[in-house]
Amino acid sequence: MTDTALHPSPPAPPRTVRASAGAIATTIACVLPVFLVGGLAVQMGRDLHFSPAGLGLAVSIYFGISALASVPSGALVERYGPAVVARVGILLSAGSLLAVAGLARSYPVLVVLLALSAAANALGQLASNAALARHVPAHRQGLSFGVKQAAIPVSTLLAGAAVPTIALTAGWRWAFVAAAVAALAALPAVTRQEPGRPTSPPRR
Repeated sequence: MTDTALHPSPPAPPRTVRASAGAIATTIACVLPVFLVGGLAVQMGRDLHFSPAGLGLAVSIYFGISALASVPSGALVERYGPAVVARVGILLSAGSLLAVAGLARSYPVLVVLLALSAAANALGQLASNAALARHVPAHRQGLSFGVKQAAIPVSTLLAGAAVPTIALTAGWRWAFVAAAVAALAALPAVTRQEPGRPTSPPRR
């Protein structure tokens, strides 16, 4: 065999695996509110009196605010690091889920709470992307980012599973409580901030 023979890539180091798992968990937790509203729209629509058009408007507002919040979220990631921002995003998502469960008594309130949760999506997306860029080697980033993006439909799966298991038995509000607990469970998966590592380039 010569030196040009192909060799399998070495196994990913533990920090790479942890960063990838943390990015996936963060992405799922932070985007969960909007998909849960979509999955439980039939049950919620009866109580809060909104139509499919109302659902579409709420989701549109969510993603619009999420897009607008991406710019300041990126600045926060550069300043404080992806680990801190990811945890804030997860906590904000869990808080939004609990707020919907306890405070959403009308359609306008639901829209406001869902709009607030859009900031969690922006924070989680930017933080998870930065964590992968920082901790995953360049030759593995394509796969890592692909898996991370493919994890987003898992939120849809969880929302769909919540209908027969919780919403139709205990009520849709308890489904949001359970989702908040699931979101908080993602906190330990977030990669720790490296001590002493600068989060942004020095200003001149």
